[in-house]
Amino acid sequence: MGNRVAALPPWGSKLERSAICQHEQIANNNTALHSPLPTPCTAFVPLHLCVSFFSIMLLVFFASCATSPKAGPVLENGAPDFSILPAGAVLYLWADVERAKPLLEAFSFEGLSGKDASGILERTDTALAAFYSENLSRRFFLAGWGTYPKFRAGTSMGFSKDWKKVKSDTGNRYWYSAGNNLGIALGSKLAYVSDGDPFAPAGGTSPAPQGFEEFRRTCVLSGWLNEPGDAMNRFISNLGIPIQIPAEDFFFGAVRMAADRAPWELVLKIRTPSANHARSILSLFAFARIFVGRALVPADETGEGSLFISPMEAAAMLFANLPEQDEDFLTLRMGPLGEKQIALLFEMFSVYSNQTD
Repeated sequence: MGNRVAALPPWGSKLERSAICQHEQIANNNTALHSPLPTPCTAFVPLHLCVSFFSIMLLVFFASCATSPKAGPVLENGAPDFSILPAGAVLYLWADVERAKPLLEAFSFEGLSGKDASGILERTDTALAAFYSENLSRRFFLAGWGTYPKFRAGTSMGFSKDWKKVKSDTGNRYWYSAGNNLGIALGSKLAYVSDGDPFAPAGGTSPAPQGFEEFRRTCVLSGWLNEPGDAMNRFISNLGIPIQIPAEDFFFGAVRMAADRAPWELVLKIRTPSANHARSILSLFAFARIFVGRALVPADETGEGSLFISPMEAAAMLFANLPEQDEDFLTLRMGPLGEKQIALLFEMFSVYSNQTD
């Protein structure tokens, strides 16, 4: 069991490799948008790791609690308390794991089977995560609330040569894998996972940005990017759409739909500098939709489309509907999508949002 844990990479999914292959194929065929495809890159780690968030949580099953992590105070309005996470993150994520399970299982990763993913997801009720820039010593920090097998996990870790019990600067003890640079602290109800000391001082964002809590309540999975403007505009530019959005806040979320086909709706919410900016962006969206066309990925009976998404198809998803304006906010609903389509869009964003001309 120790060898198996040591082999798990913290990122690098099969979907990403599929996305990269189809990008190269599209480049050779000269797509209709005539947009040069960037060289795939994983430098924009935060959102890329976002996809691997729940796969990393599989390792919680094998960790023991040398010192049990303590939960932060419950906020009066029931909002998730992101302040328990270390400060300085580029991306924050929240998930209602039980309701989002079908979507989360679409994010498959090397060395992790669907059966393994189902096992840990069934033990986790709610999860928070923070992802950090690659130039920082910490890359990610995860917190999960559920019911975890402390005794069984402790036995597994104790017999593994890949995990050692080490002491945190705070005086707490946790399990650490040098091969994976992964630290785990597990209690019966709360788990911390990080690429380093899981008892690092808290100090994450609290409260969440204006409008996020209202947005989150309609989703089963949601998050936001700090300083999102550059990443968003690089992504849109690499899809071949020559517009810029002055985004001051950017939220994303998945909503469960009642329809049998394409059961998910991906929703984006953008805060602009003013209501006038929001109205101007609406005009740009209307203009861009004329050129994008309706190149959506055909959905089959399960609501899934092709395993590959071209830049033109991704652009068609993004511009399928006009945004709804509420003062300085714009809410964009991308329409019904399947789990694999959403996973591929996440992969594409992680690659394209860091590419420059």
